[in-house]
Amino acid sequence: MPSVGAGTANTEFETMTGMSVKFFGPGEYPYKSILREQTVESYAYVLKNLGYSTHVIHNHRGLFYNRNEVFPNLGYDTFTSLEYMSNVSKTPLNWAKDGVLVGQITDALNSTPGVDYIYTISVQGHGQYPTEKVIENPAIEVTKASSEALKWEYEYYVNQVYEMDKFVKDLTDELADYDQKIVLVMYGDHLPALEMTADEMNTGSVYETEYIMWDNFGLKKKDKNLTAYQISAEVRDRIGIHEGTMTKYHQDHAGDVGYLSNLHALQYDMLYGKHYIYGGTNPFKPADMKMGIREIKIDEVVQIGEKLYIKGKNFTENSKVSLDGKVLKTIYLGPNILGLLEEVDQEDVSRMKVSQVDRNSGSDILSTTE
Repeated sequence: MPSVGAGTANTEFETMTGMSVKFFGPGEYPYKSILREQTVESYAYVLKNLGYSTHVIHNHRGLFYNRNEVFPNLGYDTFTSLEYMSNVSKTPLNWAKDGVLVGQITDALNSTPGVDYIYTISVQGHGQYPTEKVIENPAIEVTKASSEALKWEYEYYVNQVYEMDKFVKDLTDELADYDQKIVLVMYGDHLPALEMTADEMNTGSVYETEYIMWDNFGLKKKDKNLTAYQISAEVRDRIGIHEGTMTKYHQDHAGDVGYLSNLHALQYDMLYGKHYIYGGTNPFKPADMKMGIREIKIDEVVQIGEKLYIKGKNFTENSKVSLDGKVLKTIYLGPNILGLLEEVDQEDVSRMKVSQVDRNSGSDILSTTE
């Protein structure tokens, strides 16, 4: 992995594109720089050309790391962030629990009649970890650590992992009998910020995590050490997909003497250079990405007494009534009804819409019903 303790977005970049962040400047995040400005070949674009629908799911804020701006430039058709999810359980640190992702993944699978590429980013195990007891009656108790504070950090973390393991079991149970062939790849994007040192690790490195490939049609088990930027090409090789510049490069040249130097040159050309690899022109256009899988819709506005209520479909806790781009004071009453908490002129009612807003600010709009 390219980082430890943090840096999820850079691991995403490597696994989505096959490129290495070691060739960027120190501390640089492509999500905060070049990917906000232009498209780049990704595995999503490659699979779209093969007839796949492409989806991203993330049980955290859509604005975080500019993902709502970056993902269209990586070729995704839909992006379902936390603002589009309902009934989300939270950890004591207010991170969304991963159990909600089972339904979100199956929604994405069922949203199209064909094949799908779904990239899911989970967050339940995130810190900063508490240095005092916060879980009553934990499923797992930590009895020994180098300090009292670290003991409580470990206990919090292992109990989140326990619940995350249950989520993985629920997900594989759901997918096992699915009527399409499915390959599920799970990996740790970085080790947690728990004061770990290299000499305490069995691998001798704090930059190594484990990954798992699971499928519902009987692929043969295979163990292989990989970098984050190699894993997607390896998965596609296992299922017979060889299209794409980076796919071919990693599949055909990983053992070459000049493998890394040529990778550096190749990704520079694709990101910052003159696109010689494509004949001089970047062929990838930004995707017309939709926020959320489920259609959020207004059916009618009704008045009861002096109050206005908006009836519709697929509202969430982050649905707000808006008027000409301004977010109005709104109360969420359920997936089919919102209440308006301020007065609106009668002639403006027909122009009211429902917007999904950033969970932190409550005012930054991610998308609006049409």
